[in-house]
Amino acid sequence: MMVKQTKRGTMVQVLRQAARLIVVRRDNRVLLFRYEDDGRTWWAAPGGGLEGDETFEKAAAREAAEELSITDPGLTPLWSQTVEFRFRGESIRQVERYFLMRLSRGETAFGGLVGEAHRREGIVASRWWSLDEIAAAGERIYPEDLVERLQRLVSAHWRVP
Repeated sequence: MMVKQTKRGTMVQVLRQAARLIVVRRDNRVLLFRYEDDGRTWWAAPGGGLEGDETFEKAAAREAAEELSITDPGLTPLWSQTVEFRFRGESIRQVERYFLMRLSRGETAFGGLVGEAHRREGIVASRWWSLDEIAAAGERIYPEDLVERLQRLVSAHWRVP
């Protein structure tokens, strides 16, 4: 739910809920999108805000279809967190739920081309990252503890080749 209020012309924080996808390929690389806003850039997991009366699970499935062209993604709930950030001039407080989405043989996800819908959302690129590349990255990657969380997932859910 997004709530935007003003008090005598002063913007207050926008409250938002979002579903995020940790998309993992068969070679254990993780998909991240690069965002740009107001001269800032960062990488983050695919996903987006809940619409209407959607649950986090339904929003995650919709985002998989919209952003990755994958229907019936087989999502596994991972973690929740609350973050605060600025985007397009607004102060946002966002409750996020993350879901694991493993790609099976023959499935593909978002390629190198960034569509118009992505541009409207501030997405300018995509990249498949190894855990080592994420750990060594000199760029901002969100969530900030993504490497630690992925290392725990590797131990619990899959083996790195």
